[in-house]
Amino acid sequence: MSVTVSPPVLLIVTDVFGNTPAIASFARQFPVPCLIASPFSGEKTQYPAETLAYHAFIAEGGVGAYAEHVAQLIEANQSSLRYAFGFSAGASALWLNSANPAMAKLQQAVLFYGSRIRDYRDVQPVCPTRLIFAEQEAAFEPAKLVADLRQRNQDAELVKGSKHGFMNPYSAGFCLKTQELFLKELLNLTQISAAA
Repeated sequence: MSVTVSPPVLLIVTDVFGNTPAIASFARQFPVPCLIASPFSGEKTQYPAETLAYHAFIAEGGVGAYAEHVAQLIEANQSSLRYAFGFSAGASALWLNSANPAMAKLQQAVLFYGSRIRDYRDVQPVCPTRLIFAEQEAAFEPAKLVADLRQRNQDAELVKGSKHGFMNPYSAGFCLKTQELFLKELLNLTQISAAA
C-alpha cells in the first residue's frame, strides 16, 4: 500500500482589501501551493479605497466572522497546511485561530500588523508564530504592544519607520522596500519545505 504525501500548503489570509490582483501576484511567487482566504464571499472583490474596503469588511461581520471563516479553512486543510501568512484583519483572524489544535502541524505562521491582536494578548499559539507590527498605527501604540507580547514570550517585533499596510500596494502605508525585504524572508522560509 502506497502512502500519498500531499505537498505543503501556504495559507494567505488577506487584509480588508480581500483577494486582489496584488495578492494573486504575491501568491504566485511561492514554491508551494497557496490557499487564499478573503473576508468577502465573492472570489475577487475590489474596493477603490481603504475606507470602502473597511466598511465592507465590517458589514461582512468583522474580525469575528473572518476568524470563523479562517477556522473552517484551517480545519479542512490541516493535513497539508504548513505555513500561514496574515495581513492586518487577516493577521488578527489568524491570531484568533493560533491556539486551534488544527494549526499544530504548521511550521510557521507570520502575522503582519494585526491590530486586533491587542485585544487578545493571552492567546497561546500551538505553532511557531511571528508577529510583525508597523511602528505607526492610528488606534494604538505598537511599541507598547510589542513589549507586552514579548513579556508573554511571543515572537513580536516592530518595523522601524513603517506604517500599517506596508506589505499591500493598495494601502496608504505601503512601502516597496519593506515589502521586498519581508517577501525575500517568506520565500526563503517556504523554499526549505519545497526542496524537502
